Amino acid sequence: MKKKSNLALVLGILLCIAYAVSREFAPPVPDSAAGTITAGSSAAGADIHFIDVGQGDAELITYGDSAVLIDGGKQSAGDTVVDYLTRQGVAQLDAVIATHPHEDHIGGLVDVLDAFEVEAIYMSDEAMDSRIFEKLLDAIEAEGLEPECPEIGDTIPFGDTDAVFTVLAPGTDSRETYGNDPNAWSLVVRLDAAGCSALFTGDTTSSVEKDIVENHYELLDCDILKVAHHGSRTSSCQAFIEAVMPKYAVLSYGAGNSYGLPDEEIFSYLEPLGTKILETAKHGTIVLHMENGEVREAA
Repeated sequence: MKKKSNLALVLGILLCIAYAVSREFAPPVPDSAAGTITAGSSAAGADIHFIDVGQGDAELITYGDSAVLIDGGKQSAGDTVVDYLTRQGVAQLDAVIATHPHEDHIGGLVDVLDAFEVEAIYMSDEAMDSRIFEKLLDAIEAEGLEPECPEIGDTIPFGDTDAVFTVLAPGTDSRETYGNDPNAWSLVVRLDAAGCSALFTGDTTSSVEKDIVENHYELLDCDILKVAHHGSRTSSCQAFIEAVMPKYAVLSYGAGNSYGLPDEEIFSYLEPLGTKILETAKHGTIVLHMENGEVREAA
């Protein structure tokens, strides 16, 4: 009986060792079993996804369980944006910000509003006589929403997080101030989240930028800049770029576009600042992670 006991003891020890070794060297559980994980995501920080929608703009910002979408590309990019949000695990949007009524910024939002529950939508205070703008207004009404038109200095909450958007332009009656160019009506908003900052500019123009430099210079220093108007020289004046001093600058545009964008002049302003320049036409969708005051490219 004593020999059997010793043998059992030895076998038990060997089994424990074998189990421990198998646990240490077991392969990782695949995403399909463990749940979808967004590359570079972290509950402790915020992610900005500059979605590759070709010649257009669409930015998804996620922070904890909250999500905000700024613009949605052309109408033809609607499925791309919806699919991307779905793959990121977005169930609803705390806010949608439509910077201005041009089709390459609001077209895809029609599909987004149809596919997701949206808590609030923010727009500039100027309307545009176009079919796609009317379709967006119809989609907003179908969602049971009333568009909000924020003024300079207003803040837009980011769900239940401590992050906030601050409106820097264009102000009410922007048509009277800047004329009939819808680009000049673009909402310009600064995001403060996870100890970092980002500036979203839509297609704003140099005239608006100069006013922001003059009146809100202290709010322009940001870690991340979404370069205005796909890198057109009608935007991104040197004084504005130097006031922002971004660590990262992102240009969203389609390769071989008929507008010849981006203009090389924009690079001549950014490169001397040591800014890391990223382009959707070259890099595809770009994800920047913000956490504890630091920004990095997501893996």
